Amino acid sequence: MKREGGFGGAMAEHRFGGDAFPAVVGHRGASSTHPENTLSSFEAALALGAHIIELDVRLSADGVPVVMHDADVSRTTDGRGLVRDLTVEEISRLNAGTPERPAKVPTLSDVLALVSGREAVALEIKNMPGEPGYDAERETIVEAALAEVDRVAFDGAVLVLSFNPRSIAAARRIAPGMPTGFLTTRAVEPRDALAHALEAGHDFVLPGTWALIPAGEAFVREAHAAGVRVGTWTVDDPETVRMLFDWGIDAVASNDPGMAAGVLARWRG
Repeated sequence: MKREGGFGGAMAEHRFGGDAFPAVVGHRGASSTHPENTLSSFEAALALGAHIIELDVRLSADGVPVVMHDADVSRTTDGRGLVRDLTVEEISRLNAGTPERPAKVPTLSDVLALVSGREAVALEIKNMPGEPGYDAERETIVEAALAEVDRVAFDGAVLVLSFNPRSIAAARRIAPGMPTGFLTTRAVEPRDALAHALEAGHDFVLPGTWALIPAGEAFVREAHAAGVRVGTWTVDDPETVRMLFDWGIDAVASNDPGMAAGVLARWRG
């Protein structure tokens, strides 16, 4: 069934304008040159021409949304332990940068304040089955993240993403006008993801390149015909970025947003 309103209709708060795509997404900021998910990484991505800043959201022990990809802080900071077991004050003392250039783990509100009025954000909700502290019922993390968007009075489009269908379903219940996107891994065929997005009313399907590229340009056309946008991740070579824009893809996430923005500029001519 074709979904109505995927590319137009009344503009709702935090929705994308009709001229927003194709877009370059800074994956965890400009993470090829800066420590991922830090304010310096996000600032660099903005300076390099990213149209959407992608970041990962987890909840601290005291219920504050913080920006961290992993459940454990040890890979990206000088600390140890699970995000869910550390208070926001404890997390704020960690170094997510380098010894020479320290950087704090930002809260979601820090990033929203940085990006507000400049570009859009894509909030990847990290609440996955099998992870410590998985919340299968209430999706408190979604509630907390969207409350921060309101509290900060974020000025711009907001896309809520997750690999967990429950999380983006919760986002649609809480904020029906806010765009949502279904991220998928190798285990999910892109056309199955599209079918779910249509059934659940999501705005985007976001398969990784290893699934999208075999599905081909025809898949992008199918999704667009159904009123659903297509994004993919993570693309760091210019030839693939160019091919995807030729296919009509809506959003390309890259660790090197400056490269991707340059490709897009040349593609537009």
